[in-house]
Amino acid sequence: MPTVAALLSGRRRAASDADPVLRAYLNEQLAAATALSEQLRRAATLDVLEVERTTLLRVRREVAADRAVLRNAMRRLGASTDWAVVGVGWLSAHAGRITPLLHRLPVLERVAGVLPATHPTRAAVVEGLLALEDVLGGLHRRAVAARLLADLVVAQGLRGDWTAGVRGLADRARRQQEEVEAAHRRCAAPLLKPGS
Repeated sequence: MPTVAALLSGRRRAASDADPVLRAYLNEQLAAATALSEQLRRAATLDVLEVERTTLLRVRREVAADRAVLRNAMRRLGASTDWAVVGVGWLSAHAGRITPLLHRLPVLERVAGVLPATHPTRAAVVEGLLALEDVLGGLHRRAVAARLLADLVVAQGLRGDWTAGVRGLADRARRQQEEVEAAHRRCAAPLLKPGS
């Protein structure tokens, strides 16, 4: 039976054997998944998206599960987690909470100056649309990266239960993207009504 020291040295060796470029790429994807989870949480808190809250929170749980699949794949591929990269992704997602104040406020001020006073919630619709578009960008990135990771698993001939989870990531990301796009269309409906 191997000793704990032997097992730990094997883990260190596997991590050091990982392709550094692949390790960097996977850590960037882990950071992006972390940021996406925060974007989904933030979108779910917007009053204008209250009817979409259940969908957004479910997608957030699925993204968390998919993030766990990615972390497992990283371990199997010998790519250690770079917590500094993940931390910067998390911080940037949290900084996104002030984005409406620093970046989008001019958009809302322009909208408020043009819209009739009978529709005060239309500015909130714009904020909801922008939040959903941030989420859609993250979901699109996940789908593209998940396809690449699945191709990597196939190209390297990797086997095991964990590879099935990796191969399923792209389909789940695509389905999640379709659900959030549908929420986006529903949220946009008030802006599409003539004369409103």
